[in-house]
Amino acid sequence: VAPRAPPPASASGRAGSGWLHGRAMAAAAGAATAAAAPASAAPAVNVAGGGVARKLEVDGDVLEITPLGAGNEVGRSCCIVRFRGKVIMFDCGIHPAHSGMSTLPYFDHINPAEVDVVLITHFHLDHSGSVPYFVNRTEFKGKVFMTHPTRPICKLLWHDYARISKISAEDQIFGAADIDATMDRIELLDFHDERQYKGIKFTAYRAGHVLGACMFMINIGGIRVLYTGDYSREVDRHLPQAEIPNLRVHVLIVESTYGIQNHEPREQRERRFTNSVHQIVKQGGKCLLPVFALGRAQELLLILEDYWERNSDLHDIPIYYNSPMATKCLRIFETYTNMCSDSVQQQANRCSNPWNLKYVKNMPDRHQFQDADIGPCVVLAAPGMLQSGASRKLFEQWAPDKRNGIIVSGYSVSGTLAHDLKSEPESVTLNDGLKVPVRATIKFISFSAHSDYNQTSDFIKRLKANVVVLMHGEEHEMARMRAKLRSEYPELNVCAPQNCQTVALRVPPDRTAEAVGSLVEELADAKRGRTEVSGVLVEDPTGTRVLLRPEELMTYTTLSACSVQQCQRFAFPHSLALLGRALRETYDEVEVVDGCLSVCDCVRVRLTRQMLCITWDASPVSDLVADSVSLAAVELTRSPPAVQALLGQEDMAAKEARLFRVLCTYLQQEFGRLDIDEDAQRACFEVDGSRVEVDFPSRGVSCELETLRERVRTCLRRCETALRPVAPF
Repeated sequence: VAPRAPPPASASGRAGSGWLHGRAMAAAAGAATAAAAPASAAPAVNVAGGGVARKLEVDGDVLEITPLGAGNEVGRSCCIVRFRGKVIMFDCGIHPAHSGMSTLPYFDHINPAEVDVVLITHFHLDHSGSVPYFVNRTEFKGKVFMTHPTRPICKLLWHDYARISKISAEDQIFGAADIDATMDRIELLDFHDERQYKGIKFTAYRAGHVLGACMFMINIGGIRVLYTGDYSREVDRHLPQAEIPNLRVHVLIVESTYGIQNHEPREQRERRFTNSVHQIVKQGGKCLLPVFALGRAQELLLILEDYWERNSDLHDIPIYYNSPMATKCLRIFETYTNMCSDSVQQQANRCSNPWNLKYVKNMPDRHQFQDADIGPCVVLAAPGMLQSGASRKLFEQWAPDKRNGIIVSGYSVSGTLAHDLKSEPESVTLNDGLKVPVRATIKFISFSAHSDYNQTSDFIKRLKANVVVLMHGEEHEMARMRAKLRSEYPELNVCAPQNCQTVALRVPPDRTAEAVGSLVEELADAKRGRTEVSGVLVEDPTGTRVLLRPEELMTYTTLSACSVQQCQRFAFPHSLALLGRALRETYDEVEVVDGCLSVCDCVRVRLTRQMLCITWDASPVSDLVADSVSLAAVELTRSPPAVQALLGQEDMAAKEARLFRVLCTYLQQEFGRLDIDEDAQRACFEVDGSRVEVDFPSRGVSCELETLRERVRTCLRRCETALRPVAPF
């Protein structure tokens, strides 16, 4: 159905116009047409809004999930969810193994102007690094949401990334000005804080992983989708584990970073890590720990601090935290201690700063490491995948010495130096062509805060999800995980889409509603007596429906009762009298009110310069009457025999002209001299200084003196009634 545009209402005619008593009416200024089609022939409706066309399913809703990044890969996490005309983007990251524009997700696969909201799960660049670009250099006009700690840390990481990016200005994806502009567009939310924007309800839940990391649950029309981002169910020293929402989830979008692998037990892992570090420094070597500036670095610092405290022989060996943001980052952790683990909070409650580390120091200029031998030490340096920055420089210096050691404690993406070291090469060739011999000890001891297979399997089981969509995993690992989940849960629908591949899920239409008010009692009676009840069905932007009595609309909803005036306009070459005569064959109640035809006291018909205007207040009865009036007018326009039958083989124009002349003669005898316009069929005269105008085609009388206007109208009505025993009006 093509909706009729609501035209502005305007007062029609002057006061007292018309030969019969009536009221001024509202006339539609614009015309609209309606065409109906069977539902089967039109399964969808295109709705235009804000210059963007959106497709809304009628027979059922289709939920579409499209990864623009992290589909069968790790890096540049970005996922688009479309449902009922809403478009949500989860995460907006960069790929750590690429540079320039190639680091971005596949934004050219979507229209950024369609995206309603961007939800950022945490501050890691592979989940947030593209936000300044997307907000400032695309047509995106929506909102960006993240938790309180994520925003300040993102600002630090974005500025650091813009500073160290060794690319030309033409290829730089964002600058400092873009970052500052982005900060003004970000809105903050707390865990369990339900927000609503453009009909999208969303809530943040704890995800573990890093400080401020969250999972987002969206709810559109009762359909719940949970996007985990990076999450961990493991209890850390500085963070609580990811929580499980106490709600049924219909669709779960979950990371698959480790595929079917399971993590080594925590105590065993810590013991192996500390023993390895101890061995390296005791043999006179330097231990490099490539870490992300925030997140796993804080976890390892707490482990090393505790181990150093318990081993007095290590007190003279320094631990350096090499990050230009180290001090600022620790201030952020101190600010949001309430979001850390129970042990960290308990220490803070004892008035002891858990981040005031006794054995950890800020690293001096790394040139001192090159120019002088500072002896055994432990250095935590970013980035965690050795692709650039301080950790890369220290690797180049320390890798050739067999006394030294490199312990990779986080996840490494294919294409990065840390990933290449898994094959235990004798040497590595860097991007600049430099060949570095690798004689140092290389170990991989994962403290990566990503869920393993057992954690993910239990997570899926407890959420009772219908559909699971895997993301953020290498292709091979993701395929193995999908196969194992299908084997373990045969009824579970598991998908592993590639980048830009859409998963379309048809959601059965929800035909339920909640009854409120006095209608509840009627429904109880209806169940006993098996009778029908009727009411008004109201659906809010989120899809929640209530059924209630019309008079209770303002009590239980934010709506108020209103009426819709509809209007149709089209050319009509005949007179209003001819149409009135045709309608009288169907309806008894056809009268002239204020120069218009009134049909059944619900439809008004006006003829102006051969343009017929039909207006009515929408209702089932009025719509039916208006349709019949339109059909009668169209039939008269298309069928000359019907017109001839009504005219009685006499020319209507001639009859109207003859009647006008007779009426003018009568008025002249009654009131004196007339000024007559034969072509327009108008007559004017004065009575005791009061001017009277008579418009014959519309049967209108205008005069400032009401008594005189009524007197002229009565005379004309009597005259025409005498000339036509059955008056046409």
